[in-house]
Amino acid sequence: MKVITVMAKTGGIVPESVSVIITVQEQYLNRVQQVVQELENVGLTVDQVLGTLGQVIGHATEPRVSGLSGVSGVESVVPERRIVIAPPESGIQ
Repeated sequence: MKVITVMAKTGGIVPESVSVIITVQEQYLNRVQQVVQELENVGLTVDQVLGTLGQVIGHATEPRVSGLSGVSGVESVVPERRIVIAPPESGIQ
């Protein structure tokens, strides 16, 4: 999901933000908070930490997303995908 924030007072546009799901390497599961801190240092805004699952959900500007995979302890960085299913009573789409 891409998010664009428009600033009303200045008329400026904040760069696009991409939601991502980051998987932490197994050997770093006992140090998830350390990995989260490093991710924040390279530009990730953390929305949720699923420590038991070894996943971090957050968002960053497009240029910063590529740097997230270089953080020690990161197994993968994938864009978040949202799927919306129509209600059962809706017509065929």
